Amino acid sequence: MAVAVGIGMLIGMERKWSHKEVGIRTFSIVALLGMLATTIGHDFIMACMIGVFLLVIFTNLRSILVDRTLEVTTAAALIANYILGVLVGLGHIFTPVAGAIIMTMLLAWKTELNRFAGGLQPSEIRSAILLGLIGFVIYPLMPNRYVDPGNSLILLMPG
Repeated sequence: MAVAVGIGMLIGMERKWSHKEVGIRTFSIVALLGMLATTIGHDFIMACMIGVFLLVIFTNLRSILVDRTLEVTTAAALIANYILGVLVGLGHIFTPVAGAIIMTMLLAWKTELNRFAGGLQPSEIRSAILLGLIGFVIYPLMPNRYVDPGNSLILLMPG
């Protein structure tokens, strides 16, 4: 329970520091709900997920009516926070804690990430896509054997 509540508090503190409506208590309760739902069963996990979706809908509805804004990032963080709580309830520790830390970093670095993304040139984006294509698609498909009759060219496959 402490891990689930700690995850919720970490993410909720960042949302509170960003002056968002949903903060420490809500994120902690949602993570705890995810953890507790796993002790009851898979059907209850889905029922609670629907409850979290309703919470997100009502929070955004209020935000739209009052501030004329949509809190998409906070909504996504709340849903991911619930899933992290479910993972804690299923016995995972490293993955949900690492996920909470990464999510908090992404939320806290809003200005820096927007500045970085806004400064990219189309050629840089194409180069990153090509690097990903080579590293994650083409390279794993390469054979791990000699590819010529003289056995002088070897292509090594990862793993």
